Amino acid sequence: MRASVRKPSTEYLPATDDHPELEIVRSPRRTKTVSGSFTPEGRVRLLVPVQTTDDDIWEYLEHLLPRIIRQKETQDARKRTFVSNDYLVQRAQNLIAQYLPEVELPQEIRWVTNQSTRWGSATPATSRIRLSHLLQGAPEYVIDYVLHHELCHFVYLNHSAAFRGLEARYPRTAEARAFLEGLSFGQQKNASAR
Repeated sequence: MRASVRKPSTEYLPATDDHPELEIVRSPRRTKTVSGSFTPEGRVRLLVPVQTTDDDIWEYLEHLLPRIIRQKETQDARKRTFVSNDYLVQRAQNLIAQYLPEVELPQEIRWVTNQSTRWGSATPATSRIRLSHLLQGAPEYVIDYVLHHELCHFVYLNHSAAFRGLEARYPRTAEARAFLEGLSFGQQKNASAR
């Protein structure tokens, strides 16, 4: 005989001048903690224990809502920064100045959506670097590593020992490669689950 499992109950409240649309989820699994976040649809989702009173919910919202909105604005600004091709050019300029003074800034550095099997590609003959859109939202040190790797191809076309020496100038190479291996593994798991 299985124990009965209570399901969370969800209540939706329309947006007002004081707050965006709300989604209140009363969860039987929560006993004390309260958390809030924005949903992809733009609602504020507040997760509370089942026994939480309406008055307590409004009190939590009064304290949590400003922080949730600030976090969302910060995330949105970060996403806007990351999807800009100008952002990539700026990162490349910094990398060249710090680690690769022998490399000239490529004529074009941009995000592309047609690269799903590699993180980036360099074409020194046409002075272009392309980075997979799958990297958008990755930590800056990872994007910097991929850019640095592609910039190294402007000196060495292959992955020779000399190339690896140039690549090693970037101090977070090992950490970034580990991140990318984990990201690749996660993407493969997601693809095989479909």
